[in-house]
Amino acid sequence: MKARAFALMIIALLIWAMAAAGIADDIDNCCFVDRQCNSDQDWINGWHAYENNQCSAPAQSGAPTSSQPTGGTPAQIDNCCFVDRQCSSDQEWAAGYYAFQNNQCRAPGQSPASATSQSASGVILRTASGVVIGYRNGRGILPTTAPNVQHGVIRSNCCHSQNTWQCNSDQDQAEGYRAYQTNLHCSLPGLISIVGDPDFVTYYEQRLDLLKNRLPQRYDYVLNYLDKIEQDRTGLNSHVSTDPRIYYVKWGGAPVPDGWEKRESAVLVHEACHIHRHDAGFGYASSVCDHEVFAEEEVICMGVELEVMNELGAPAHIMEWLRGVIELTRAGKNTYYQTPGC
Repeated sequence: MKARAFALMIIALLIWAMAAAGIADDIDNCCFVDRQCNSDQDWINGWHAYENNQCSAPAQSGAPTSSQPTGGTPAQIDNCCFVDRQCSSDQEWAAGYYAFQNNQCRAPGQSPASATSQSASGVILRTASGVVIGYRNGRGILPTTAPNVQHGVIRSNCCHSQNTWQCNSDQDQAEGYRAYQTNLHCSLPGLISIVGDPDFVTYYEQRLDLLKNRLPQRYDYVLNYLDKIEQDRTGLNSHVSTDPRIYYVKWGGAPVPDGWEKRESAVLVHEACHIHRHDAGFGYASSVCDHEVFAEEEVICMGVELEVMNELGAPAHIMEWLRGVIELTRAGKNTYYQTPGC
């Protein structure tokens, strides 16, 4: 039996048993009980089946309780857990599946060559299009390093490409659906992905490293309120989306490193400030054409940016420049920070 199918069956057994005991009162879909759902229509059918009491009890076939194969050769190997490692948790099976899909299993006797590393500073996952860094916080799912080609489009599952999860199994898909129903913005606190050209990824990894090494609390703040930093190829100005939580950067290359790089680290905290305020019920989303509300929101988060620049020791001329931008914005004279959509 393939690992993901086996894991899904075990989860289904547990959920069905909990439901029967009255523990899992929030289950509302047969996809959590007796079937595999891979599309929006599957999930809709599963919901209707649940509403009509048409879920069936999972087959009790005496399946082994271990998450490891019991012996023999799997009919179809699709996980490095069958090749070069022992896996004893759902997280390890998810990592093994991802490694297999990216040809990262090693031959017996070879030293590990996975693109994933776990260190005192957290997880680092590198792919062809980006990098994930931060802290797992017990999560098995990581942010995606795929570009978000349709800004602001949200589907019914955190695993869809327009959202921010990287999902590698049916179990991930089920969790993505469940998280979307309760979380909406599909956040993964403590983790962030950087997506774009190699020089873009390197530059913003350095900007985060500066925060991590100099201002760890600011670093944690960014990881908790931003899920992705993405190079924007649409020609729009740099901007932040609150749903999904992505900072889109208009990229013309790294600024001259004469202190402006410290400002760019502070900008990440600025953008996280907008998401934080949005989550807390503030911000300007509900008053998008109110210039005063928009200016007030920008001034507040630029004030946070100024604090971080001061903490990082940014040069005086850059600090003065930002103070001037704040005053122009407060007075409604900053054309760059005009209210969007008006």
